[in-house]
Amino acid sequence: MGATGERPVTSLVVMRRAAFIAVAVLAACSEREPEFAGVGKYRFTHTTLADAVGGHCDPTELTDGRRGTWCSLMPPYKIGKRAAEVDLYFLGTAKDAPLIEIQLNIRGCDENELDRWMRTNFGAPIEQKGTRAYWQNSYLWAAGFLPNEPGRCRLHFLPRSENAEIARIKAL
Repeated sequence: MGATGERPVTSLVVMRRAAFIAVAVLAACSEREPEFAGVGKYRFTHTTLADAVGGHCDPTELTDGRRGTWCSLMPPYKIGKRAAEVDLYFLGTAKDAPLIEIQLNIRGCDENELDRWMRTNFGAPIEQKGTRAYWQNSYLWAAGFLPNEPGRCRLHFLPRSENAEIARIKAL
Protein backbone atom coordinates (compact mmCIF):
# COMPACT_ATOMS: atom_id res chain seq x y z
CA MET A 1 0.00 0.00 0.00
CA GLY A 2 1.10 3.53 -0.70
CA ALA A 3 1.48 6.33 1.80
CA THR A 4 -2.18 7.32 1.40
CA GLY A 5 -3.41 3.80 2.09
CA GLU A 6 -4.29 3.16 -1.57
CA ARG A 7 -2.99 0.28 -3.62
CA PRO A 8 -0.41 1.28 -6.21
CA VAL A 9 -1.72 1.05 -9.76
CA THR A 10 0.40 -1.26 -11.83
CA SER A 11 1.23 -0.52 -15.41
CA LEU A 12 -0.66 -3.68 -16.46
CA VAL A 13 -3.91 -2.31 -14.98
CA VAL A 14 -3.35 1.04 -16.69
CA MET A 15 -2.69 -0.68 -20.04
CA ARG A 16 -5.83 -2.83 -19.68
CA ARG A 17 -7.95 0.23 -18.94
CA ALA A 18 -6.48 2.11 -21.92
CA ALA A 19 -7.09 -0.87 -24.21
CA PHE A 20 -10.71 -1.17 -23.00
CA ILE A 21 -11.32 2.53 -23.61
CA ALA A 22 -9.72 2.35 -27.07
CA VAL A 23 -11.91 -0.62 -28.06
CA ALA A 24 -15.05 1.14 -26.78
CA VAL A 25 -14.22 4.31 -28.70
CA LEU A 26 -13.48 2.39 -31.92
CA ALA A 27 -16.72 0.42 -31.60
CA ALA A 28 -18.72 3.60 -31.07
CA CYS A 29 -17.09 5.31 -34.05
CA SER A 30 -17.60 2.38 -36.41
CA GLU A 31 -21.30 1.93 -35.63
CA ARG A 32 -23.60 3.51 -38.21
CA GLU A 33 -27.15 4.52 -37.61
CA PRO A 34 -29.41 1.74 -38.86
CA GLU A 35 -31.11 2.56 -42.13
CA PHE A 36 -34.86 2.24 -42.53
CA ALA A 37 -36.05 -0.61 -44.77
CA GLY A 38 -39.63 0.65 -44.74
CA VAL A 39 -42.06 2.72 -42.68
CA GLY A 40 -43.66 1.77 -39.38
CA LYS A 41 -44.29 -1.96 -39.22
CA TYR A 42 -43.99 -2.39 -42.99
CA ARG A 43 -40.51 -3.48 -44.12
CA PHE A 44 -39.37 -4.39 -47.63
CA THR A 45 -37.08 -6.97 -46.07
CA HIS A 46 -39.88 -8.85 -44.21
CA THR A 47 -43.45 -7.79 -45.00
CA THR A 48 -45.59 -10.05 -47.17
CA LEU A 49 -49.23 -9.94 -48.24
CA ALA A 50 -50.06 -12.16 -45.24
CA ASP A 51 -49.04 -9.21 -43.00
CA ALA A 52 -51.54 -6.82 -44.63
CA VAL A 53 -54.29 -6.96 -42.01
CA GLY A 54 -56.81 -4.28 -41.15
CA GLY A 55 -57.43 -3.05 -44.68
CA HIS A 56 -58.93 -4.13 -47.97
CA CYS A 57 -56.82 -5.92 -50.63
CA ASP A 58 -57.61 -6.41 -54.33
CA PRO A 59 -55.66 -8.02 -57.17
CA THR A 60 -54.25 -5.50 -59.65
CA GLU A 61 -51.96 -5.29 -62.65
CA LEU A 62 -48.82 -3.21 -62.32
CA THR A 63 -47.94 -0.79 -65.11
CA ASP A 64 -45.22 -3.14 -66.39
CA GLY A 65 -47.72 -6.02 -66.72
CA ARG A 66 -46.86 -7.92 -63.55
CA ARG A 67 -49.64 -9.19 -61.30
CA GLY A 68 -49.88 -7.56 -57.92
CA THR A 69 -52.13 -6.81 -54.96
CA TRP A 70 -53.18 -3.36 -53.81
CA CYS A 71 -54.16 -2.98 -50.15
CA SER A 72 -55.96 0.20 -49.14
CA LEU A 73 -57.65 1.44 -45.97
CA MET A 74 -54.74 0.10 -43.90
CA PRO A 75 -54.42 1.41 -40.32
CA PRO A 76 -53.14 5.02 -40.45
CA TYR A 77 -49.53 5.90 -39.66
CA LYS A 78 -48.68 9.04 -37.68
CA ILE A 79 -46.15 11.45 -39.16
CA GLY A 80 -45.49 14.37 -36.87
CA LYS A 81 -48.91 15.71 -35.85
CA ARG A 82 -50.78 14.21 -38.79
CA ALA A 83 -52.20 10.81 -39.65
CA ALA A 84 -51.21 9.35 -43.01
CA GLU A 85 -53.49 7.08 -45.02
CA VAL A 86 -51.56 3.91 -45.89
CA ASP A 87 -51.74 1.97 -49.17
CA LEU A 88 -49.54 -1.06 -49.81
CA TYR A 89 -48.62 -2.79 -53.05
CA PHE A 90 -47.39 -6.40 -53.24
CA LEU A 91 -45.79 -8.30 -56.10
CA GLY A 92 -48.24 -11.14 -56.72
CA THR A 93 -51.43 -12.42 -55.12
CA ALA A 94 -50.13 -15.25 -52.92
CA LYS A 95 -49.81 -14.77 -49.15
CA ASP A 96 -46.00 -14.77 -49.47
CA ALA A 97 -46.01 -11.96 -52.09
CA PRO A 98 -43.37 -9.38 -51.10
CA LEU A 99 -44.11 -5.73 -50.38
CA ILE A 100 -43.03 -3.49 -53.28
CA GLU A 101 -44.50 -0.10 -52.36
CA ILE A 102 -45.68 1.83 -49.32
CA GLN A 103 -47.73 4.89 -50.21
CA LEU A 104 -48.62 7.48 -47.57
CA ASN A 105 -51.20 10.21 -48.21
CA ILE A 106 -51.30 13.06 -45.73
CA ARG A 107 -54.32 15.39 -45.63
CA GLY A 108 -53.88 18.85 -44.19
CA CYS A 109 -50.20 18.44 -44.93
CA ASP A 110 -47.61 20.84 -43.56
CA GLU A 111 -44.89 20.54 -46.21
CA ASN A 112 -42.16 21.87 -43.91
CA GLU A 113 -43.06 19.43 -41.13
CA LEU A 114 -43.10 16.49 -43.57
CA ASP A 115 -39.79 17.57 -45.12
CA ARG A 116 -38.22 17.71 -41.63
CA TRP A 117 -39.59 14.23 -40.83
CA MET A 118 -38.13 12.81 -44.05
CA ARG A 119 -34.75 14.50 -43.48
CA THR A 120 -34.63 13.24 -39.90
CA ASN A 121 -35.39 9.65 -40.92
CA PHE A 122 -33.80 9.44 -44.39
CA GLY A 123 -31.26 12.26 -44.54
CA ALA A 124 -30.98 14.96 -47.16
CA PRO A 125 -32.76 14.33 -50.47
CA ILE A 126 -30.63 12.99 -53.33
CA GLU A 127 -32.57 15.22 -55.72
CA GLN A 128 -35.17 18.02 -55.55
CA LYS A 129 -37.31 19.40 -58.37
CA GLY A 130 -39.95 21.98 -57.46
CA THR A 131 -42.38 20.36 -55.03
CA ARG A 132 -40.78 16.91 -55.42
CA ALA A 133 -37.92 15.41 -53.47
CA TYR A 134 -36.26 12.01 -53.70
CA TRP A 135 -34.38 10.03 -51.04
CA GLN A 136 -32.43 6.80 -51.14
CA ASN A 137 -30.60 4.49 -48.75
CA SER A 138 -29.28 0.92 -48.98
CA TYR A 139 -32.79 -0.57 -48.84
CA LEU A 140 -35.23 1.85 -50.40
CA TRP A 141 -35.96 4.75 -52.69
CA ALA A 142 -38.52 7.37 -51.65
CA ALA A 143 -40.36 10.17 -53.41
CA GLY A 144 -42.08 13.06 -51.67
CA PHE A 145 -44.72 15.14 -53.44
CA LEU A 146 -44.78 18.15 -51.12
CA PRO A 147 -47.59 18.98 -51.87
CA ASN A 148 -49.20 16.50 -54.25
CA GLU A 149 -52.28 18.72 -54.51
CA PRO A 150 -53.44 21.63 -52.32
CA GLY A 151 -53.50 20.53 -48.69
CA ARG A 152 -52.27 16.99 -49.47
CA CYS A 153 -48.84 15.40 -49.61
CA ARG A 154 -47.92 11.95 -50.85
CA LEU A 155 -44.91 9.79 -50.08
CA HIS A 156 -43.91 6.72 -52.08
CA PHE A 157 -41.43 4.18 -50.67
CA LEU A 158 -40.12 1.34 -52.83
CA PRO A 159 -37.30 -1.19 -52.60
CA ARG A 160 -34.40 -0.05 -54.79
CA SER A 161 -34.90 -3.10 -57.02
CA GLU A 162 -38.27 -1.78 -58.32
CA ASN A 163 -36.84 0.13 -61.27
CA ALA A 164 -40.03 0.11 -63.38
CA GLU A 165 -42.17 1.48 -60.55
CA ILE A 166 -39.53 4.08 -59.62
CA ALA A 167 -39.49 5.27 -63.25
CA ARG A 168 -43.30 5.41 -63.26
CA ILE A 169 -43.38 7.55 -60.09
CA LYS A 170 -40.67 9.89 -61.38
CA ALA A 171 -42.77 10.42 -64.52
CA LEU A 172 -45.93 11.40 -62.58
